[in-house]
Amino acid sequence: MRKIVNKNSTYFYSYTGLISLIFFEIILLIFLYLFSREIIPAIAILVPNYFFIRAIIIVLKYFISIEECYCIEDKFYYKKVLWNKWTLKKFEIPIYEIKKIEDNGKLILRTELQAGVGYLLYYFNPYERICIETISGKRYDIWNYKKRPSYLSIDNLYDDDREFLDFLFSIRAMIENRKKEILFNQKVENLMEKYNSPLDERYNYILNKIVDEEKLFICEKDNNFIINGDSEAIKDLKVFKDINFEEIDFYIFYVNYLSKKEYETKKVLIGYNGIDGKELTISKFKEDINKIRDSRSTFKNVYKR
Repeated sequence: MRKIVNKNSTYFYSYTGLISLIFFEIILLIFLYLFSREIIPAIAILVPNYFFIRAIIIVLKYFISIEECYCIEDKFYYKKVLWNKWTLKKFEIPIYEIKKIEDNGKLILRTELQAGVGYLLYYFNPYERICIETISGKRYDIWNYKKRPSYLSIDNLYDDDREFLDFLFSIRAMIENRKKEILFNQKVENLMEKYNSPLDERYNYILNKIVDEEKLFICEKDNNFIINGDSEAIKDLKVFKDINFEEIDFYIFYVNYLSKKEYETKKVLIGYNGIDGKELTISKFKEDINKIRDSRSTFKNVYKR
């Protein structure tokens, strides 16, 4: 199971910011204690105290916590965890409920180019930059956009943006790949169901596929033929991986084999699934496939009338 984790190079700065905020909060608490008996100074201190406590909570919730997402079977899972102990947020979405995954856009803050204490204002502005929208219209915002102070290097602005975009493209690719895997597995299940069906039903299915695709796949074994007409099954089912089928145009096969008397009694195996298949002669195979072709021609003529 592949996990994508929002754990980048900003953790040093996030912890530095957290320690700074806690330091200022302690100073405010000291002043609050000293001026607790005076109403106006106490109220004046409580206001910034509220914002610093709020910023500390935001840092823990959005900047230090780790976000991760992954796919299991037909569902997409998201989880936000603090210090590998507390789950702050989680949800799951069926893969085929996901309509699109968007970038909410780069948020430019006035504090983005500031240093020192000014950079602390960044922690008052969490910004979840990825939006997952479902078919029903429900939206999930995830992946807090984490940046390093740009005064260290102006390139940090671009590096952080590239790092985020790597996450975005990885999440999109993971979901798209999982959708393809689910479709492929469903296709294989449907094919296996057809190839495990009763012999006559399987036989008719192959005959119709040959007429539909106007080609067939042939393998000669013990002077007899194994014949199939399902290109998807030959490509995707494991049972056919070790059988060296040769693709041949149906009309060429008809002229070279079905129309020649020396092949009339030759045995063919149709609808083989690794265990059994319908065994019959070339002449019987020709008779049955001509019935299907004639019935379709009759239907077309009636329809035209």
